[in-house]
Amino acid sequence: MLDDRNLAVGTAVGLRAGGGMAARDVLRTLARAGRTAIVTAPGGHFATVAGAARFGVDRPWLGRMMRVFSINQPMAELVDELNRFDPASLAGFVGMLTLLAGEQEAGRLRIRPAVVIPGGETLTPEVRERITTAFQAKVRASYASTECGFLSSGCAHGWYHVNSDWAVLEPVDADHRPVPPGQDSHTVLISNLANRVQPILRYDLGDSVLVRPDPCPCGSPLPAIRVRGRVADLLTFPTGRGEHVNISPMAFGAALNVPGIEQFQLVQTAPTTLRMRLLPAAGADIDGLWQIVSDKITHLLAERQAGNITLERADEPPQQSPGGKYRRIIPLVKP
Repeated sequence: MLDDRNLAVGTAVGLRAGGGMAARDVLRTLARAGRTAIVTAPGGHFATVAGAARFGVDRPWLGRMMRVFSINQPMAELVDELNRFDPASLAGFVGMLTLLAGEQEAGRLRIRPAVVIPGGETLTPEVRERITTAFQAKVRASYASTECGFLSSGCAHGWYHVNSDWAVLEPVDADHRPVPPGQDSHTVLISNLANRVQPILRYDLGDSVLVRPDPCPCGSPLPAIRVRGRVADLLTFPTGRGEHVNISPMAFGAALNVPGIEQFQLVQTAPTTLRMRLLPAAGADIDGLWQIVSDKITHLLAERQAGNITLERADEPPQQSPGGKYRRIIPLVKP
């Protein structure tokens, strides 16, 4: 539950983060009447959907400027709807925005938003650059959650600045002891200082983060962090010596930063079995990509001493979660 104070704080810190728009961005926004497209899974209790619905009730004029576009429809239909809506701002999960960037590059999507707002998944520098180039727009990423929707705002240098006047973020180890700046945390605890109807205090988000130990070159005085990934996405393998090794999803992401791969999804279906789902870029050699991917993953596993792991080539493409995310790494579900 979120009260009016919480919503007001979220709006205020959003306006603070939105300062410094260039004249071109202002003109694009005005030309499109400030319309905002939110590409997500409709229904449920997702903050983006609930927020748009709330605006529609409390401020009908503002609600008409915001529209939720369902991810549960064919891509061609989604592209057609976005072309007709012609948004000034485009928001959604990173995986879906990456697919839309591909549609924009191919010329099927023809929109010119002033701002693109990715969220919900870790934004890599490579994906950020691709989205920026495809839409010729400012990319304003944020790291947040339903429990604290205004937790942070991204800067041009790829860091998330915590709105520490209204939120507390505590990087901690596995025993919930403080982790110093410059060191990856096991998880992070957050406290929402604005919401009084349902206080959120030291809520465990399950994300590994790193706090920047020195001032950010963007000039913001707010604490700067980078998100390393979800602890729950660690893959665990036997080593062949009766031990186990954990491999971070970031290691696979770095290894599979391969031209021609639109998306990948690595699913652990058994302790020693990985299933790779690939979505190639248009015109890419899928067999050639598979060989590269197979070699890179085999090398990574051997380097980390994970023994006798079988890598399967899936026929199906990456699958969305019910909430609309494309999880790159899906660990084995433990009984």
